[in-house]
Amino acid sequence: MEALLTPFFADPTLLYVMLLIGLWVAITAAHIPGTGIIELAAFGLIGLSLYALTQLPTNWLALMLLVTGTGCFLVLPYLSPRYAHLAELGLLLQAIGGFTLFADRTMSLPVLGVTVLLSWFYSRFVLMPVLRTQWQKTDYHEYTQVIGAVGRVIKPLDPTGTVLVNGEIWSARSTQDLSAETEVVVQARRGLELTVEKAKRVEA
Repeated sequence: MEALLTPFFADPTLLYVMLLIGLWVAITAAHIPGTGIIELAAFGLIGLSLYALTQLPTNWLALMLLVTGTGCFLVLPYLSPRYAHLAELGLLLQAIGGFTLFADRTMSLPVLGVTVLLSWFYSRFVLMPVLRTQWQKTDYHEYTQVIGAVGRVIKPLDPTGTVLVNGEIWSARSTQDLSAETEVVVQARRGLELTVEKAKRVEA
């Protein structure tokens, strides 16, 4: 069947590199949505790679390891920023999957080393800085969104209690005792605790 393929697709090393580029382009497209060109390029590279793999003696379990390892960079940062660095452990799965990707041969160790190093460099110095910027923007938006919002007391504040603001339950603190159902305005936020005061329109 290899004779039916172009020399490019029949070359395991080039095929592995093309698949890896496609996966990383897909991760980039997921984290940095654009005009659709990046997504289309990722779809094309991965699609061509998978087609070529069906024509070669592919170890499909190894392919699953490779995709899972690379996919860690897509899934873990979305779960929580604290898990982002754990995604780099996926490079180990990527290396194992790449090394055993073909049933009749093993991938060149220098090629694996270079691709893992480039993947780590890209994740650490390109993808992670972009994600940090997005997290900071999100945190700032969430912070400013709650300041000035009107809510109501769920558990009396004396001086701490619980309030409902923007449909979410928060721990809250006030300089004055406030009973349940009292309307409040958020003055500040510190972590997961809000500082509130009684809404002025209620006092009026």
